Amino acid sequence: MTGIAELKLENENIAIISIAGTWNIYENHPHAEEFIDTILSKPSLQKVDLKFVDLKSWDCVLINFLIHILNACESKNLTVNIDNIPTGIRRLIELSKSSPVRNISSTSRKKPTILEFIGSVGLLIFLSLRTFLDFMEKLWVGIISFIGGKVKIRSQEFAVVLQEVGVKALPIVFLISFLVGLIIAFVSILQLSQFGANIYVANLVGISMMREMGCIMTGIIMSGRTGAAFAATIGTMVVNDEVDALQTAGFSTINFLVLPRVIALTLMMPLLYIFSAFIGIFGGLCAAMFTTDLTVVRYCTQTANAVHLNDFFVGIIKSCFFGFLVAATGCQKGLQCKRSAEDVGLTTTTAVVTSIVAIIIMDAIFAIVFSLFGI
Repeated sequence: MTGIAELKLENENIAIISIAGTWNIYENHPHAEEFIDTILSKPSLQKVDLKFVDLKSWDCVLINFLIHILNACESKNLTVNIDNIPTGIRRLIELSKSSPVRNISSTSRKKPTILEFIGSVGLLIFLSLRTFLDFMEKLWVGIISFIGGKVKIRSQEFAVVLQEVGVKALPIVFLISFLVGLIIAFVSILQLSQFGANIYVANLVGISMMREMGCIMTGIIMSGRTGAAFAATIGTMVVNDEVDALQTAGFSTINFLVLPRVIALTLMMPLLYIFSAFIGIFGGLCAAMFTTDLTVVRYCTQTANAVHLNDFFVGIIKSCFFGFLVAATGCQKGLQCKRSAEDVGLTTTTAVVTSIVAIIIMDAIFAIVFSLFGI
């Protein structure tokens, strides 16, 4: 049964609109303009009664029809009797009136100027940096309290985090480090073989893995693996109101959620760096053995002569800072997550990108400082 609407004039002052049938987008139905023209053409009309007779089903089509009728009556200052309107329809009509529609035309949107764009980007960077510094202040307070014995970390949870960021990360660290050492060796052999200096492949691979590539590649791997996991885990807790529950129960989110993860990754990163550096050197050894006449003894001896203890300590210092940055960034972005599933993914992506950029910037700062001090 299609939608039916009939307008009858009870007398010169009262009009009755009877509505029946099925009103949806799949059925035919009358248009509101036909009734509006009739209502506006009666200057003596004072009241309009809406009656619903044998109304089967309805959707937004009926709501739209009634809103047009009510707006036309309101423009003519006519009284509308809505006592017979079903409760659900009445609520939707009231909701539409309480939510005004904003007409935003495409021409009213101005394209930002260069100065506005630079200003907005600068403001965004400033606010992000200020938020991160506030978070770092709370984190350092928690770390100092932990060192002073005022804050305790649950041993079982800490052991689980250590396992997640340490042992379970070894396979991917092994694969990437081995391939990086292999690539550095192959590139070095292509150039050094022209001068008969294949022996110096060990120097290039050893120094690059110990000073730079070992800690940087480990930091980037942990950014994509562990930093993203921290952000996703804490972000999901924010969405599920678990963080609010912890705060309501009197737990500090920094001490309970952030501190174990930051300490665990900061402690494990130097060990992962050492593993990565030696695996990278092993990758370079494999490449040199298969493409040159170098033996294992000559390669290892040349590496030991080229790599000094300060190269090792440089990598250790960098890896500690990189681990701290990755963990702190992941936790901070997770706590900033909004309450939707989409924001969890966005938070995870932001944490990874921010961590990698921070690692590169920090490595550049270390390079300048070590160069100034001749390390």
